[in-house]
Amino acid sequence: MRTISIILLFLVLLLSSCTNPFCPVLYDRSNAEIQNRTPEELLQNLERAYMEKNINIYKSLLDANFRFELLASEVSLIGIDMNNDGMRDYWWGYDQEVEYTDRMFNKGSSDGTYPPPDDIKLRLQVPPSERWQKDPEIGHEGWIIIPCNFDLILCYNDSNSSITANGIARFYLKPVENGWKIAIWRDESNI
Repeated sequence: MRTISIILLFLVLLLSSCTNPFCPVLYDRSNAEIQNRTPEELLQNLERAYMEKNINIYKSLLDANFRFELLASEVSLIGIDMNNDGMRDYWWGYDQEVEYTDRMFNKGSSDGTYPPPDDIKLRLQVPPSERWQKDPEIGHEGWIIIPCNFDLILCYNDSNSSITANGIARFYLKPVENGWKIAIWRDESNI
């Protein structure tokens, strides 16, 4: 019996004192801070913001003077009067975009027709950098334009349904400090 106790004690000490070289200790070096060091990283973070329905990530991607621009055919449907001249405009700014996106992520449609989606998928097809364009507008030196085919899918589990939009989004990206921000999002989608 004494021999068995010694063997067990030896095994316990041996097992507790050794480390497995094939299973090293893992350290979490991830960073919760959103960095948009490259245009690609910025657009990946855009997909992430939609997937996670995270309005804080989304806000970190937009320039303070952000503009969302609509197709002319959508102005009469969803355009708003931004300059108080009594006519719907083809664009809206940062505050409206954050409000609309937060509503989509968390509250559903403003008319109550749709609840917030259970799942959102935004897939951007970012072209190779050779297909990016330099923004020729004066004052936009250093900006780039990236046209991306996209698919946006809002999924509703209760009704087993979805709403989809697809088309092209033109992202006008502006260099800011050590990263990039979305200055203009020109929507060319098919709803």
